[in-house]
Amino acid sequence: MSTTLLYLVFLGILSVSGSSVAQTATAKTAAAAGAAIVTPAEAMKWQQLRPGQESTGLWGERSTGPYGALNRFAAGFEDRRHLHTRDLRGLIISGTMVVQVRDDPSRELGPGSYIFLPGGTPHTHSCKAGSSCVIFVEQEGAGDSVPADR
Repeated sequence: MSTTLLYLVFLGILSVSGSSVAQTATAKTAAAAGAAIVTPAEAMKWQQLRPGQESTGLWGERSTGPYGALNRFAAGFEDRRHLHTRDLRGLIISGTMVVQVRDDPSRELGPGSYIFLPGGTPHTHSCKAGSSCVIFVEQEGAGDSVPADR
């Protein structure tokens, strides 16, 4: 997916969510003042969360409250079975994610695919080999990832 198309999808997500992009103290101040914030893809600050996963916050604070973020997974990344305490919504931006919910068959989801996981839903996901995966995620409370037993 081209950077321009990614940016347009990103702007669409922001208009649907009604939230502002806020990555820096200056951006948070601007958002609080009702100012528009436009952040080009190349200015996003990615942080490694764990091997094979990076994230860039768009608004809110993942560790304490509602947030929106882009997660980037390395090609071939495989996550353990887990759940999130709160509902999670996601939109695949690039790559192919392989998602298994509960004990249902795995499904391959490409760009434009939507995921809604009610809080407490066990699942796993991976990024299909060949290219990295980027997914927009949003939660109405703090983010978490709790290991889930079979």
